[in-house]
Amino acid sequence: MNGHTAENIDQPSKPGTLSAVRWGRWVNPLLLAAMVLSWSSGFIGYRYASEHSGVMLVTFWRFILAVLLLLPWVAQSLFRLGWAAVRQQLLVGLFGIAGFIAPIALSIGLGVAPGTSSLVANLLPLSIVLSASLVPGQRTRGWQWLGVGLCVAGMLVASAASVELSQAPWWAYGLPVLAVLSLTAATIYQKKSAPAAVPAMTALFIQICATLPVFAALAWLEGSLLPVVAAGFGFAVLWLVVFGTLGGYGFYWLCLQRFNVQSVSGALFLTPPATMFWAYLQFGDPLSSGALAGVALTLIGLPFLRRQAHKKAA
Repeated sequence: MNGHTAENIDQPSKPGTLSAVRWGRWVNPLLLAAMVLSWSSGFIGYRYASEHSGVMLVTFWRFILAVLLLLPWVAQSLFRLGWAAVRQQLLVGLFGIAGFIAPIALSIGLGVAPGTSSLVANLLPLSIVLSASLVPGQRTRGWQWLGVGLCVAGMLVASAASVELSQAPWWAYGLPVLAVLSLTAATIYQKKSAPAAVPAMTALFIQICATLPVFAALAWLEGSLLPVVAAGFGFAVLWLVVFGTLGGYGFYWLCLQRFNVQSVSGALFLTPPATMFWAYLQFGDPLSSGALAGVALTLIGLPFLRRQAHKKAA
């Protein structure tokens, strides 16, 4: 999991790799689509969870179950890792998972409207693009900035209807910003880090372990560490483990390893509209004309965001 192979998908093909290139043309879009859908699933899962318990309790048990499911698969590889590799993944987990989820959940608990927190959190791909210059060979240039502008405009238009001010303390509105900066820092750190032979599931296991003390403390402050004995609670936890954790973060780090920053960020711009359509299909939430216009702007901007990378490889 590092940034040194990020440009591989845009490299010119050699005669002996033609079949691999053709295979990649199918697999790469599927990986990005899987990341978007898995990332969106977290919002759906927490909507289920909010009907049965506090957010921190669900999150704590989400990661407990994920650790138990991953342990049999990663036990052997753990003993072969050096401390440097373990430390790297612990930091990524602390900032990329706990540092992203906890501030957003806390802001909502302090009274910030969920739509407002979501809008700020959706600025994540913009933050990553702006920080891309810190990673060698990942700077955003030329037409890509037009794509960034269109995608950001689309996201803002689509999310505007859900924004509202509340009686929350003024500093609570800074928590979603902190969440975005934390995951951005973890993303850039992961891209810049020296190559480490850490299997994907093993890396995710270590990252999740780093979050457990954080969410144990937050769940205890919320009221209790004991799970709620209800089918809905169990379903919400299982949903978040399979789709939000193993799928969401698993595909995110995999795509970050495989693609450049602009490609990953461009896909993340599709998370808000994907969540809106999912909520429409599953819960009957209305789709506004503004949301549809925002989706259209985002789709127009995506080719520009990737344009330079393809041109460079031609």
